[in-house]
Amino acid sequence: MSHARPEPDVPSTHSGRVPSPRDSGQGQEGGERLPDPRRDRPRAQRLPGLTAAVILAVLCLVGFGFTLLNFAGAIRVFTVEAVVSALLLTAVGVLGFWVLRRIRPVRAPGLASSLAALLWGATGAIGLALFTNSNLMSAWSRAGGLEFGTTWGAALTAPVNEELLKVTGVVLIAVMAPRAVRGPIDGFVIGALVGLGFQLVENFTYALNAIPMQGATDGMLSVLQSFFLRIGLTGLGSHWAMSAVAGTAVGVLAAVAWRPDARRAAGAALLLLLAMGVHWFFDSPLLGSLVGMLLKTLTVFVAAMAVYFAARHAYRGRVRRALAEEGEELGVRRSSAVALATRHGRRAELGRVARPERPAVRARQEQMVAMAEDRASEYRA
Repeated sequence: MSHARPEPDVPSTHSGRVPSPRDSGQGQEGGERLPDPRRDRPRAQRLPGLTAAVILAVLCLVGFGFTLLNFAGAIRVFTVEAVVSALLLTAVGVLGFWVLRRIRPVRAPGLASSLAALLWGATGAIGLALFTNSNLMSAWSRAGGLEFGTTWGAALTAPVNEELLKVTGVVLIAVMAPRAVRGPIDGFVIGALVGLGFQLVENFTYALNAIPMQGATDGMLSVLQSFFLRIGLTGLGSHWAMSAVAGTAVGVLAAVAWRPDARRAAGAALLLLLAMGVHWFFDSPLLGSLVGMLLKTLTVFVAAMAVYFAARHAYRGRVRRALAEEGEELGVRRSSAVALATRHGRRAELGRVARPERPAVRARQEQMVAMAEDRASEYRA
């Protein structure tokens, strides 16, 4: 991996595993099984994860059932329009899923946790939100009158219950798979994926609702208009961004094993309030023009990006420091070791070795990166 030769200046092993003064918990060596922190945990430590998985699965089924119950009739009546809307949103979902996993620095999050996040947003969170929204909206109308409820109901309802429901999924995933959310940047990405799932299904329901609201004279036009408005115009600053900010709060708490000091607790609370605040601004009747809508979208997006780049900068710095330490221990040139902190750097280092040696070198890169991320997690805590 150095510029001078394809492998670090350390003794080789039969397995091609990079020697390390500490066990990374990955792979096997000499036929002996190495400790697996997930498999070797005592049953009492595994119980919270199993409980979280069961709760997540049950609530996903409940949410999906409630959503289907509410929109099965519209799907039967407007079948073609529903299929077109689903296909358009699926294409957006595939692209969004790839982009949001890609923005995690160093390596993409695990596929299983990513799919669990998307599933929670698309079933559990959205279904439970439909139920609570309908009850809260009517409560605002009873308390302040029909005009007040119509004008301010969404802004007073969605920022609280939707953000709490979405972030509940991030918490459940963090408990179910502790290595999936070990810090703020993981919380940001998992939260964004939850928001993406929520946003896709919500957009689908809005498209179906738009057809009768516009007289059902041209259902396909209603679907396309809804798609343009909620994806092309406001999609950049919608649920994925709000949930990403709230998910970062979960990452802050998970980084210290859910036992934060006052500073971290306050930081997590402020992040959750920020997510609710930008959601309130987005749903409020303020700035009701097209320019105002674009300004709201930009505000949510900028808030999410500010949180992202702060978390990304801190995380990459810790990983680089850990890689430098790993390189020093293994006899790898510092510049070559630190380069492994980025996908481009790993490809560049890999390109400097002979093609037959690349599989072994790639495996060594992955092991060094895995150990560096473990150390980065320790630094953070």
